[in-house]
Amino acid sequence: MTLDLTWTGNHFLDPREQSERMRSATASLDVTTRGDVWSRGVAAAVAGHFGVPEGFVRVGAGATQLIDTLLRSARPGLVVDVTPNFHLTATVSRQQGWDYRSVPVREAGELLPALDPYLDRPEAIIVLCSPRNPLGYQFDLDTISTLLTRARGLVVLDEVYADFAPDTALRLVTEFPRLVVMRTFSKAWGMADLRIGFAVSQQFARDDFPFWLMPNSVSGVAQQTALHLLARPEAVRRSIERAQECRHRLVAGLGRIEGLRIWPSDANYVCLETPYADDVVAALREIGYATRLLHDLKDYPADWPAGVRISVPPEPEIDTVVRCVARIHTRAARTAP
Repeated sequence: MTLDLTWTGNHFLDPREQSERMRSATASLDVTTRGDVWSRGVAAAVAGHFGVPEGFVRVGAGATQLIDTLLRSARPGLVVDVTPNFHLTATVSRQQGWDYRSVPVREAGELLPALDPYLDRPEAIIVLCSPRNPLGYQFDLDTISTLLTRARGLVVLDEVYADFAPDTALRLVTEFPRLVVMRTFSKAWGMADLRIGFAVSQQFARDDFPFWLMPNSVSGVAQQTALHLLARPEAVRRSIERAQECRHRLVAGLGRIEGLRIWPSDANYVCLETPYADDVVAALREIGYATRLLHDLKDYPADWPAGVRISVPPEPEIDTVVRCVARIHTRAARTAP
């Protein structure tokens, strides 16, 4: 049996227990009628749980739909994509024929200098993810605040992995009107197949802000399950704590392997760089773990070092993964010319 560590969802929620929570949430749901057309009940629950104004929240069919809707509604003169990033921004921009700029950023300290040419352009929408995918680290809020202070256009911050991180830019939405934060229930909340997420911004409180979300985007099943989990978040919180503990163990174990670069992670996956990435992925596959080569990710910079993204596995698997990576990397390094 293969453990799919390419999947960046929550490996610490029991699927059967999560399905039972969904059944409990929807037991009285009448699927022959339409529910809340704009998911306003979920928006109110999100506002209460995450401590943001209700009028700032919009709910859609996952962060994917929300990012797509925002970009198509705003019709930007320029899209500035901090890469590597979720490929949707590039895909939509190319489909629409917009002026699109990919701005590669590796180290956190490179962000502001890399974006400097675009910050004074009000027609530009800057899109970035934090925690980074696949690198894993989160931009600190001082850096994001500086970006928001200087940028004249919208800044879209994809935070789909922020439930696993120590902080969130949701704390900044009341201070910075041009910030739009995207979140999802697909990752930490274990609802990937139900397609529901939310966006938070001061802009949504304005009647003149273009955001043409389709009505009935989110099913009643997804809405009721989200409401159920937001009212009873204990299982999700425990799973996040376990993921963070196991992430720490995985990073510590991999960090003892000489010659690897282990990126700091605030997400539920770890990114390592090794010139023997192909061998590492093949060896892990042989013992039952599917992992992702960084250069197999869409639009990952071709000139960056080879590496592997490994989703954080449950505790019994960590030592096995670390031993396999150590064995393959060390052996390849010794025999390399």
